[in-house]
Amino acid sequence: MEEGAEGSGGETGEFTFAATPQPRTSPRRAAAAAAAAAEEAAGPPSLADVPDNIPVSISAFLRCRADRVHLACLNRHWSRAVRGVGRPRPPILRALPELPPQLPWLIFPNAEAPTFYSLITRRHHRLLNLPLDVRRARPCGSGDGGWLVLALDSRHGYALYNLGSGGRIPLPPEYRNPRHVPFPLVVRAAALSAAPSPGTNYMVAAIVNAAAGDTNAALWMEGNDTWFSPWGMRAFRLEDVIFFDGVFFFVGADERVVTFGPVHGPDGTVFFARGDYDMQQREDYAEDVGYGARMRRYLVGSRGCLLMVIRYIYDGSMLTIRVFELVPMEPALVDAALPRVTWDLLGTELEGRMLFLGRGCSRSLEVAPYNGFQGSMIYFLDDGFVAVPSADDRTVYSFTDMGRYDMEEIATRPWPEGLYPTRSDNAPPTWWLH
Repeated sequence: MEEGAEGSGGETGEFTFAATPQPRTSPRRAAAAAAAAAEEAAGPPSLADVPDNIPVSISAFLRCRADRVHLACLNRHWSRAVRGVGRPRPPILRALPELPPQLPWLIFPNAEAPTFYSLITRRHHRLLNLPLDVRRARPCGSGDGGWLVLALDSRHGYALYNLGSGGRIPLPPEYRNPRHVPFPLVVRAAALSAAPSPGTNYMVAAIVNAAAGDTNAALWMEGNDTWFSPWGMRAFRLEDVIFFDGVFFFVGADERVVTFGPVHGPDGTVFFARGDYDMQQREDYAEDVGYGARMRRYLVGSRGCLLMVIRYIYDGSMLTIRVFELVPMEPALVDAALPRVTWDLLGTELEGRMLFLGRGCSRSLEVAPYNGFQGSMIYFLDDGFVAVPSADDRTVYSFTDMGRYDMEEIATRPWPEGLYPTRSDNAPPTWWLH
């Protein structure tokens, strides 16, 4: 057949085919496809894309400061949102509410993995990013603002350390008696007058080891290159120390108290002035001593009064707790130069208070601001100073003799709840105060 032959219709021309039909695309489908393409090009979603009101709203439900810190550490965008910095605050975003008053956190020291327990949330947390010497240190006392008094090593190195900021203040390694004879420092318990800060004249008082198994008192003031130990304190057999009403109070095994407070001399120097009391022994003291139970005494400041709390330990376990208040005697009975005082038993309830016992750091808190907590409850720790050898010849501290005591029911209950460490290789438990 020649080119240009006639077709069936008698006309000449090229062969033609019908066009392939194209699908009709609606505007909605086109927009969805464009959005999918843009999402694919942008990569996976990021927490930075979450509106600020989301992490702030979540934080508002967290009552524990540690939980808020963990949330803020997820990424820098959430941290800025929780802290209220960075991107402008949306008009609908409310400010993050203030945290409720924080209860003390319970620290479980350990050279490898120290932890702490929050009473508000009943959760355990890892104590992260601590320097090696701090993890291995023995806490000797706690102060407000997260400060600890630490025994750092066997060479009598001591320091104040802040668990929140990592701040560190070295302390002298020895104390001197009034004759300026130096002695190595071995602290059993210590108390701070205030949280160290610029412009604050803070002080530290401690119960330290002395010769022949005795104890002594040692006092240090900011700027001093040594601790000072006053005369006559070894006879007290000191058990606890606390800063209360502007002075340090020490209590001994015979329940006498003595105070030391700062006094400014005419030449601008500051020294510690001693205050003694004519203590009238309580009526049942001899009965307590004769009972045979081991007694541990703690001082607590509460509602403007000084309390002495006694734990009675019998056959290795806590038997009961009694609380006394330091009260002055009637003016008609005072015939001595020293103020006459005595310890008066409070009874079986604390009238809306709860106590947290720890050598050098006991605290009394009102129950009202803390939902779910019960008044007249006393939280106590296994705070024995002397460690015991274990089966593998390692020195350990036990966490077994700790719990909470209900004064109204006169009953002891295990505490804290759940699983927690039962021993430590470097120190007994202590409180993290806020």
